[in-house]
Amino acid sequence: MSMRSIGVAFIAFVLAWPVAAWSQQPKPQSQQPTQPLMSGDGWRLVRSVQLGTTGKYIHMVLIDAKRDADKAVYGSALRSLCRSEPDFCRVRFWNAARNVPETITFTESQFKTLRAEYILNRAGGIEELRYACTVAPDNKQCFSH
Repeated sequence: MSMRSIGVAFIAFVLAWPVAAWSQQPKPQSQQPTQPLMSGDGWRLVRSVQLGTTGKYIHMVLIDAKRDADKAVYGSALRSLCRSEPDFCRVRFWNAARNVPETITFTESQFKTLRAEYILNRAGGIEELRYACTVAPDNKQCFSH
């Protein structure tokens, strides 16, 4: 075998190696179809984030920006989301999708755009719905940013 043919074979091997390695990587399995996220008139569940490994979730909800002062919209979302969670339910509401956090913690700017938060913890004797003061300024339980 000549040096030239060895060189050509070596170059062909080097060029083919990434393709061969790529083709042998495990292919991502297609995800099973999931249930559509809950929604209702004026609201949509964006995501539910688990609190550690507790099996308890914080539900992140998007409220229609034109209806974010309509307390009936919040109540409708709470009835739907908390129906199956009689002992613990936590729901946070925003009116812009870009502000809904990916995790249970959020940035200062995400907090500033939080419209309301509901907490139910029967074991701790807590049930509270607080609105941003810009949503319900007359409410003594509002929170300001």
